[in-house]
Amino acid sequence: MQSPKYSPANSCGFCGATSYRRVVARDTLGVLRATERLLCTGCTREFPDVKTWRQGRQDTPAAFSPAG
Repeated sequence: MQSPKYSPANSCGFCGATSYRRVVARDTLGVLRATERLLCTGCTREFPDVKTWRQGRQDTPAAFSPAG
């Protein structure tokens, strides 16, 4: 008999990572500030809130910077 696969309740709906961090961006005065958006530490997608991070939906595509 196989046991069910463990999945943490507080994890990214896309990649399963269990942590995120606030996105830091410059405001209109050029000062770096934490925003309301979250960045998954696993798949690096941005999410507007924790609920969306857990469900795996995003309102904007992940931004990838070209290696150069």
